[in-house]
Amino acid sequence: MNNRIKLSVSLLFVIYITLNTIAQNDSILKFNLEDAKSYAIKNSPLTKNAQLDFESAKKKIWETTAIGLPQVNAKFSYTYMLTVPDKIKEFSSFSSLGTWMYGADQTLSNLAPGQGFGYIPAPTPTTPVSDKDLKWGSTLDITATQLIFSGAYIVGLQTAKTFKNLSEISITKSENDLKQSVASAYYLVLVAEENKNVLDSTYFNTEKLKYKMEQMLAQGFIEETDVDQMKLTLSNLNDSRLMLARQTEIAYNLLKFQLGIDISKKIELTDKIESFINENKLQEIVIKPFEVNNTPEVQLLQSQEKLSLLNIKYNQSTYLPDIAAFYTHDENFNKNSFTFTPPDILGLSVSIPIFSSGMKHAKVQQARISLDKTRISKEQASQGLLLEYECSKSDMLTALDKYKTSKENMKLSDKIQKRTIIKYKEGLSSSVDITQASNQYLQSTSNYFTSMMDLLNAKSKMEKLLNIK
Repeated sequence: MNNRIKLSVSLLFVIYITLNTIAQNDSILKFNLEDAKSYAIKNSPLTKNAQLDFESAKKKIWETTAIGLPQVNAKFSYTYMLTVPDKIKEFSSFSSLGTWMYGADQTLSNLAPGQGFGYIPAPTPTTPVSDKDLKWGSTLDITATQLIFSGAYIVGLQTAKTFKNLSEISITKSENDLKQSVASAYYLVLVAEENKNVLDSTYFNTEKLKYKMEQMLAQGFIEETDVDQMKLTLSNLNDSRLMLARQTEIAYNLLKFQLGIDISKKIELTDKIESFINENKLQEIVIKPFEVNNTPEVQLLQSQEKLSLLNIKYNQSTYLPDIAAFYTHDENFNKNSFTFTPPDILGLSVSIPIFSSGMKHAKVQQARISLDKTRISKEQASQGLLLEYECSKSDMLTALDKYKTSKENMKLSDKIQKRTIIKYKEGLSSSVDITQASNQYLQSTSNYFTSMMDLLNAKSKMEKLLNIK
C-alpha cells in the first residue's frame, strides 16, 4: 500500500513538472529578426502614436470637408418680463381695433347688430390681451446654411489631404527608425550571447588548467607562484563573465523595450549571428544605388513644400468673396405676444473684402518667404543625406575590413594560447607566458566582437538609408 502511494505521488510530481515546463516554454516568445521587426511595428508605442496621428489626419479631412456641407442649427429661448413696457401694451391694444371699427361703422350706417356690409363678414371678436400674456415669450429658431463659394475652403481641402500624406510619410519614417533600433538591439543580444559563450568556454578551460597545475604543485613539479598566477587570471576571467552576463541581460531588456514587451517576459532569438555576416550580401548593399528622393526625410520636406505652396494660395484666396445661402424659420409659441420677426426668411450673403491696408499682401509675402526657406531646407537635407550615405558606405567597408582582420587575429591568438599551454606542460614556457597568451586571446576576442557589432550596425544603417526591407 505504501509503495502504491509513493508511486502515485511520484507520478503526480512528474506530471506537475512536465506541465510546468510546457507552460514555461509556451510563455517564451521566440523571434527571428524579421518577426521582431513586425512585432515592434504592431506593438511599439512609437508606431502606435504615429498611427494615431494618421487617424487624426483622416478625421481632419472630414472636419474640413464638412465646412462646405449644409449646416443646420436650432436655438430655443424663453423670456419673462417682470414689467411690461407701456409701448408694448399700446401695440397690443391694436389687436381689437378691427372689431371696434366694424361696430362703429354699423352704428353710423344704422345697421342692426349682426348685419354685415354686403359680403364683408364681421370680424371675429378678439380676446383682450392681459399683461400676464405679454410678460412671457418662447421662440424656436432653426437656421440652415450652405456655403456656395469660398477660396479658403477649397485650399483647406487640399491642405487637409496633404497633411494626411504627411502623416503617412511620418508613419513610414517611424517604422524605418524602429526597424533600425530593433535590428541594433537584436544584434547586440546575439553578439553578447556569443561573447558570453566564448568567455565561459575560456573560463572553464582555464579552470581545468588551474586544477592540473594544482596537481603538479602537489607533486612538486611547479612552483606555487605559477598556481597563484593562474588563480589571478581565473579571477579576472570570472569578473569579466559576471560583467558580460549583466550586459547581456541589459541587452535583452533593451530589445524588449524596442519590441514593446514587458521586461519581465522571456524572449528567445532564433537567428544565428553568422547568418547576418555574408560578405556577398554585404557587397551587394554597398553597390546598390541610393535614391535620395525615396527617403522619408526628403519626402517629408516635399510635403512641407506643398503645404507652403498651399499657404500662399490660402492667403491669396482672402482677396476673393465668400458666398453663402441661408434659410431661417422662427416659431413663436406665444401667439399673444407682439413681434416684428417674420416666420420664414430665405437669403444670400456675400462677404466682399475691400481694403486691408496691405495686411493681406504682407501675409502673402510671408508665405512666399516660408516657401523659399522650405526649399532651401529640402536641398540641404538632400545633400546631407548624400553625404551620410557616402560616409555610411565608407564606414561599412572599413568595418568589414576590421572584422576580417580581427577574426583572423582571434584565430591566431587562440592558436598561440593553445601552443603556449602545451609548451608549459612540456616545461618550455612559464605561467607568465600562459597569462600573457590568455590576455592576448581575450583582447583579440573583445576586438572581434566589437568589430562584429560595428559591422552589423553599419549594415543596419545602410539598409535604412537604402530602404531595404
